[in-house]
Amino acid sequence: MDLYLIPGLGADHRIFSKLETGDHAVHHLDWPEMPRGSTLHDFAVAMSVGIDAQRPHALIGMSMGGMVAQEMAAITDPAMVVIISSWKGPHEMPPALRMLRGKHPERLLTKAFLERLMPMVRWQMGVETPESVLLFNSLVGVYNVAQLKVQIAAGLNWDGPVRRPEQLVHIHGDQDRLMPLGSVQGVQVVKGGGHFMVYDSALAVSILLKHALSKGASL
Repeated sequence: MDLYLIPGLGADHRIFSKLETGDHAVHHLDWPEMPRGSTLHDFAVAMSVGIDAQRPHALIGMSMGGMVAQEMAAITDPAMVVIISSWKGPHEMPPALRMLRGKHPERLLTKAFLERLMPMVRWQMGVETPESVLLFNSLVGVYNVAQLKVQIAAGLNWDGPVRRPEQLVHIHGDQDRLMPLGSVQGVQVVKGGGHFMVYDSALAVSILLKHALSKGASL
């Protein structure tokens, strides 16, 4: 089965570099450049071009990548969708974040403001080990501020998938500060896993992922 891996907001395929997927063929889908006002469904349409939907496949998304994977499912009809450190809809967002929907806080973002935010962002992401810090720092700047604004607006104003994937597995860490577990339901929990766990708790995530894929391949 072909696996299509979608990173989180502001990240690229390197976030999955430690993930073990077994014998499946792995394809990486990084974020395309999109115009202002694009929705996650627009991102899904653009990214679906890179998928051979005629072959059995699974969509695997981390954080906002998991959200867009759910949108893509209505387009490519995958055998299954696996979301990691993500949300299934705005009902799983913390109340304080839901209050920002429609208010476009991303408009305040500038390069200087982003640099000042980095210590807090690293804390929320759970980036603590030297190796994780090195990767995180290398991801900063992959996308310019204008594109980050497009991505943030699309994620924050997402209403949930146009159609819920039939086979959906949700893997989430119980120490995720960015997307707290308290608002999230129906998950397979990684003990001690933070938002960056697809990288720094890759073994635990890989075990759950491979188990899910083994069931999905038999459908």
